[in-house]
Amino acid sequence: MYANQNNCKTIMIQGTASDVGKSVISTALCRILAREQRRVAPFKSWNMSLNSFVTPEGGEIGIAQAIQARAAGVIPSVDMQPMLVKPRGDGLSQVIVRGRPLTDMGYDNDQEYIEQAREIIAGALQNLQQEYEIIVMEGAGSPAEVNRMDQDLANMMVARLHQTPVLLVADIDRGGALASLVGTIRLLKPEDRKLVKGFIINRFRGDFDILKPGLDWLEDYIGIPVLGVIPYLRNIKLPEEDSASLKMREEKSATKENEAAGRQFAGDDRNDKLKIVVINLPRISNFTDFKSLSLESDVDLTYVREDSELTGADLIIIPGSKSTTADLEFLKESGMAEKITSLARAGTAVIGICGGYQILGESLSDPHHTEGKLTEIKGLGLLPIRTRFLPEKTTHQAKARITRDSGFFAGLKDEIIYGYEIHMGETIYTENQSAPFMLIERSGQEVEIEDGALGLEGNCLGTYLHGIFNNDRFRRSLLNELRKRKGIPPVNRDGYCYDKQMEADFDELADIVSKNLNMDLFYSILKQGSW
Repeated sequence: MYANQNNCKTIMIQGTASDVGKSVISTALCRILAREQRRVAPFKSWNMSLNSFVTPEGGEIGIAQAIQARAAGVIPSVDMQPMLVKPRGDGLSQVIVRGRPLTDMGYDNDQEYIEQAREIIAGALQNLQQEYEIIVMEGAGSPAEVNRMDQDLANMMVARLHQTPVLLVADIDRGGALASLVGTIRLLKPEDRKLVKGFIINRFRGDFDILKPGLDWLEDYIGIPVLGVIPYLRNIKLPEEDSASLKMREEKSATKENEAAGRQFAGDDRNDKLKIVVINLPRISNFTDFKSLSLESDVDLTYVREDSELTGADLIIIPGSKSTTADLEFLKESGMAEKITSLARAGTAVIGICGGYQILGESLSDPHHTEGKLTEIKGLGLLPIRTRFLPEKTTHQAKARITRDSGFFAGLKDEIIYGYEIHMGETIYTENQSAPFMLIERSGQEVEIEDGALGLEGNCLGTYLHGIFNNDRFRRSLLNELRKRKGIPPVNRDGYCYDKQMEADFDELADIVSKNLNMDLFYSILKQGSW
């Protein structure tokens, strides 16, 4: 037990399963507490996710904790997620410790790894405790996986460190919420069961009067109060944490939901929609890059895995990948590589981000077998670049200057944009060309490094910059260029700002959760979490 000089309080949000809403509830609590002028930080000790973010010091953490830090109004740090695991396929995962890659491991974690991880997690919590008043902790998956309880680094082991009170979330929309709560409690060890102080029912869209007898029975049967019932959130569109949240049909219907929320803009006629397809690679990473595109009212954005689904696309995006060479093989074997190449040469716009950028090049070499067994593989040949994989990972928050003034970049020359880099490759040009972006800052240090490439007379673009579409003027310039090619008029969106919309969503989320939770009971439980 670590000493606590600041009387820091902790509360933990756990769930009956993955994707029940733990991240969303944690985000809401971070914003609620921040609005009360409390210095609050998010924390997730261990997570498996391919959606990551780079902190200002260049460390890699899960995107959910970066979003929660933003909701709390604080700078994200590696202490907020000391252990991140990124599956790469073939039973192996990259283990990232305090923001830096440590090793690749299989599914069977030995006891020495577990003990070391516990020390790392406890140390990160100690660091946060020195700086913050309240820590909102989030679990992963379910705490009741009986075959993994002794190796669980994300749930009750963390709660036990300082006897943190736990709120257990269940998703009623998927069905069986009451049974899942009862089952989870019954499977927990007696000492862990005592830490669960309340239940939260999430994603409810029915008649509360019909549900209430079930809640009364649950409280009487288990002896744990229900803090509240959170309605199904249709209009709040924060980036998703991982692939469990990647519901393709919901992305496709994002425009309808925006219209329901009153977010109508010029170009809402569905005949004027731009069809943007993102290749749903088997090892897709950082698909949060495309959230800002999916929220544009003149865009239909879908994720696809069949070559037939590429037909009629105004823009094809190849996203990041945890195993670029393996996903390139998938594109070739599925026929999508040939279809993408054919459409690009016929005039369809193609953009590659990070691993997608590498795939668009002429070749990818892997002399150290960083990616897998392949030593070299041919790319799609749409960009004049070659990539060589290196053992070291490049992770930076980055600032760049646009060097072009036409096509996708019309009117944007010398515009400053922001993004972040997460890659293990070094890319060089195979012919003379001026890069579309010039990196001018990495992790707070001034630099002058070319980034990205153009091919097919500007029809094909690649870059290492994640988050590039979150830059409003670049995103709108790109979309209006696509509209021009489609023969439809441009859309003026000068008043729209993706970052401001995120802040508005944080506040709306906080309003909804605080309205539907018993906040007096919540604060009473929070007081029990002092350490």
